[in-house]
Order: sequence, then structure tokens, then C-alpha cells
Amino acid sequence: EAALALARRGAAVALLDRDGARAQAAADEITRGGGRAIAAAADVADSAQMKAAIDKAAAAHGGLDTVVAAAGIALTGSVLQMAEADWHRTIAVNLTGPYLTARHAVPHLLERGGGSYVAISSDAGIRGSMGFAAYCASKHAVVGLVRCLALDHGHQGIRSNAVCPSFVDTPMADQLLADDNVPEKSFYERRVPLGRFAQAAEVARVILHLTSAEASYTNGMFYVIDGGTTAG
Repeated sequence: EAALALARRGAAVALLDRDGARAQAAADEITRGGGRAIAAAADVADSAQMKAAIDKAAAAHGGLDTVVAAAGIALTGSVLQMAEADWHRTIAVNLTGPYLTARHAVPHLLERGGGSYVAISSDAGIRGSMGFAAYCASKHAVVGLVRCLALDHGHQGIRSNAVCPSFVDTPMADQLLADDNVPEKSFYERRVPLGRFAQAAEVARVILHLTSAEASYTNGMFYVIDGGTTAG
């Protein structure tokens, strides 16, 4: 949804996904709509793959000015329950992924004289949640990473911000809610003052704002989009 929204705004888009076929399908959808898009297969936890994919994107489109780190996974369990492998995989995707995205994209942003970097954190990045130790730890760390990027590169014209959604109707949410250790969807919906999950397009609109000239003085912010869940 973020890629589609950016393409509609006129951006030339490069989509990175571990599943290259799915990335290509999204790129084809943008192209059919008259936009410009390419796709590349890359695991966000693999530095060499990310560098190659990001360099490919910059070469294809003549540089980069907007970067969105949106890949993520959610694995459940307390520190006593979850396997160490699940902990390491969660950190690799949810934290090392945004780090590697920034590491290999920021040089291209600097070549353009600045730009915008947005990482997807979570409402679990600003509060705890029982049974989500690794997920909360990784998403809290994303907020810290973005704040440091804002301080380190703001003077170079790069604005860095985080989006913190609560549950969004996505395949990842469906997979998580199928876990026997996780309550049903209705349980979480009742905790949202607006009474529903977010739609991916609603999150995409926040990304559009943060990467636009409308947010030209917004740097180091975490934007919570949660229907009021964390209000009290």
C-alpha cells in the first residue's frame, strides 16, 4: 500500500521483498496503472542482498530520495517461552533490517542532498505487551534507531521518522491471530477506542505525509496510528 500510494504521488518506486515474485507482482500493478516501478528480491537481514538491491534501485531511478523500511515479523512468547532462534530472527528482521536499509540507503540520500527515511515500528514500540518480548524489544529499538538517525543526519538534510501502528489488517496479523497462544481478533478490537484494526492504506497515508514537503520540519518523531489505543 505504501508503494502504491507513493507511485500515485508520482514517485518512481523500487520494491524489495524476500519473495521476489510478490515484489514483482506489486511492481507490475503500479506499472499497469501508469507508474514506474521495479522489483528486487532481498532479505532485509542480509547486508549483501540489501546493498545490491538498494544500489539497483538507485541506479534504475537515478538516485533515492525516499526510503521506507516496512518489513517485519511477529513471533510470540515470553523470554522463558520463546526459542532463542525466534528471538534472533525477530531482531534480525525487525531491527537489523531497518538498520541495514538505512546503512545502504543513506549514502544515496546524501548524494541527492537529503531525503526522507521512515521505519515502521509499532504501538508495541512505545509500550509493552504480554507474550511479545522479542517483538516489543525490536520495535522499541526501531524508535531509538530512528531518533539517532534524525540526530546524526538531520544537518545533512535527511529527515528520519517512525510510524507506530497498532494491529493492521494484513496477512501478518492473520497469521499471528491464528496462533493458539494469541487471543482472537475481537479481543484486540475491543481494546481499540475506534473498535477496529487499521487498514494498510491508512498507514500508507501517514507514510505519504511524513515523506512529503508537508512534514518538512518533522524529524525524529514517532507517529502513533492506533485508533486511540495508547491514549490511556
